[in-house]
Amino acid sequence: MSPKSNNLSLVAIIALVILIAAVGILVLNNSSLKKELNKKKTELLELEKVNTELDQNYESALQDLEELRSDNQELNDLIDSQKEELTKQKNRISTLIWTERELGKARSEMDKLNALAQEYLEELNTLRKSNASLLEENSELSTQNKNLSSEIKLNRTKMTEMDSVSRILKNQSEKLKESNQRLSSKVDMANAIKINYINVKTLDDRGKGKVKERSRAKRVDILRTCFTTETNLVTPSGGKEFYVRFTNPAGEVLYVEELGSGKLTNKLTGETIKYSTSGIVEYNHEEIQACIDWTPNFGLSSGNYTVEIFENGYKVGKGTFRLK
Repeated sequence: MSPKSNNLSLVAIIALVILIAAVGILVLNNSSLKKELNKKKTELLELEKVNTELDQNYESALQDLEELRSDNQELNDLIDSQKEELTKQKNRISTLIWTERELGKARSEMDKLNALAQEYLEELNTLRKSNASLLEENSELSTQNKNLSSEIKLNRTKMTEMDSVSRILKNQSEKLKESNQRLSSKVDMANAIKINYINVKTLDDRGKGKVKERSRAKRVDILRTCFTTETNLVTPSGGKEFYVRFTNPAGEVLYVEELGSGKLTNKLTGETIKYSTSGIVEYNHEEIQACIDWTPNFGLSSGNYTVEIFENGYKVGKGTFRLK
């Protein structure tokens, strides 16, 4: 045999071997595909089985809930809410079955769905029993209300009579209260110690305890308010605080907190007003003379000034003085 023939035989043998190997591979692949297809069919059947069980449980739960529907709106609203929750749970399980192919989780969630449906049924039955009990109680209350209605009508007549008496007593009480308030105000006003005479001395402080009366504004350092009181037998004896209020020619109250100025309530008007200074004077049911000094820390202007004295919340005296 020639070398060329030998070469052709070798090529044919190699081709035959390759063909046999290819056929073997195809046979093996075909067998593997069949196994895989059978596995997929088995999984699909299992998925459909689980899904069918889910649908049956879901429809059964909805039917059980619907059987408890009644004329009670509160109960029906609760049923609708429970059905909505069951639907959400079913949709979650369907996703586990068909999208995620998680049969283990799906079955676990189905158990939860069944337990939830049973819980809803027990809740609804409890509510129905409670409503039935309430209806019975309402019936008893209705009977009691009818009996009370007669008593109420009778009591209304009595209350009308009592209201008339109450209004009369209330009017008398208000009048008495007003009378007491007026009397109390008069007594309080009577306690105030009136001033008979006021004189403001405008002094120049010359040092070492020496002062000299001046009339020119720029020379005045001290405003000394001297006054004479009336005799008041009503007010209790003891220390009485008199408040002095100076008003300058421009109508402004002389007021410096650091020098003892403050505020008080005018009981006659209810107005809160400023005062320039104050001083405590001992009083013992007889006419007294007293002076209260105030040393402003600013220059005074020329013109007419007003001085007012308050005691116990009432204005008890008023006067004027002039600075050149």
